[in-house]
Amino acid sequence: MSITNPKVIDIWGVPKWEPNNMVLIITDHLEWGDKAEQGEHLLLLQEKINTYIAFIESGEIYTEIPGALGKHPIIRVLGLYELPEQGEFFIGRVTETLEEVGIGFEFVLNADEDIRNM
Repeated sequence: MSITNPKVIDIWGVPKWEPNNMVLIITDHLEWGDKAEQGEHLLLLQEKINTYIAFIESGEIYTEIPGALGKHPIIRVLGLYELPEQGEFFIGRVTETLEEVGIGFEFVLNADEDIRNM
């Protein structure tokens, strides 16, 4: 499971330190490379994010994860590599857009702790 498999929710859980949140994790292990590779990477990320949004907005999150009911959904991208400028802009726009519909969104660099503590 990773960014390269766009139709799968990689990981979900309620972190011990965030009991009011249902965190849906996207694992991104890909390097960003040059401008062309960055564009391809962003398309993969966008497709994966769209799958997560559909999972939440359709209500499937509540049938697949009964414990999600009443929790604030957050999509968290766990990136292995630092975002390039184009990636930072993209993450910012996604964050703003999703906040408007009540979904949290964030990018966390090298966040192994997040997975181990769920």
